Amino acid sequence: MGRDIPALCLKAANPVRIGFPWGATKMGVNSVLIRRSASDSRYEELVAHAVKSLLAARVFSKPYPHISFDKFWPEDFYRELLAKKPEPTNYVQLNRENTRRQFTMFDGSCDAGDDERRRLWKLVSDVLASAEIEAALRQILDEGFRLREKGSHEGWPVKMYPRPVAYLDFDGYAIKPHPDTRRKVLTMLVYMPEDDSQVDLGTTLYKISPLGVFHWKTYGLVEEKTMPFLPNSGAAFVVIHPRYNLLRSSWHGRAAIKTDPEKPRFSLLNAYYAQPVTEAAY
Repeated sequence: MGRDIPALCLKAANPVRIGFPWGATKMGVNSVLIRRSASDSRYEELVAHAVKSLLAARVFSKPYPHISFDKFWPEDFYRELLAKKPEPTNYVQLNRENTRRQFTMFDGSCDAGDDERRRLWKLVSDVLASAEIEAALRQILDEGFRLREKGSHEGWPVKMYPRPVAYLDFDGYAIKPHPDTRRKVLTMLVYMPEDDSQVDLGTTLYKISPLGVFHWKTYGLVEEKTMPFLPNSGAAFVVIHPRYNLLRSSWHGRAAIKTDPEKPRFSLLNAYYAQPVTEAAY
């Protein structure tokens, strides 16, 4: 079952004053990526709104620690993002079938098209790479971090560095169950559909089960649940590789999606890696 965790670090007077219990400062862990859109008056508001969403998330322990959250962006900003998506020519093809394309934000260029789009998606990148969002994820997913570190012995706190991207997934896109590479520390997904017509297209979570003998197509894993692909919602989990914890590994995937060619699945991935990005084009 899920449980709500009160936003203990959130103060009404200043909702982005969240604690940094691992001793980091705002310009510490993410300083490689963070180049604040200081002239944008919405930066603090967007960070505060996202932190509030994460700290109000539904928390689950099984099959491995994960959260689901809603209203990640203010509604007006969410609609602006949908109206001003990066130009299609600014995505790169990721697979042979050309069913997944990526728009990269973590390199700092955020070349989404015209100047207005570049500024908008640079702001998105800065918000996702903020230390406040990292702090909220560390707080709400503490169980996952502890399970990972117990098996990885990589030191506490577990270091991580954000690499935000956007995806367009087209009809037929699929990815087999996988726990994610050990180079990745945390996976955070923000679903960005226009409406609830793609509700069945979310990420599927899997678990190890004796019944897995009947599920050879999913490597003996049994489907636990599929996250609803709803507007302005999302999910996040700490990457727990089978080498770290066999029974609580972060297996997830996606069966082939069916979607209108003119309406691909649009989402953001804010993945945190164990090593920082060494080069950024600002």
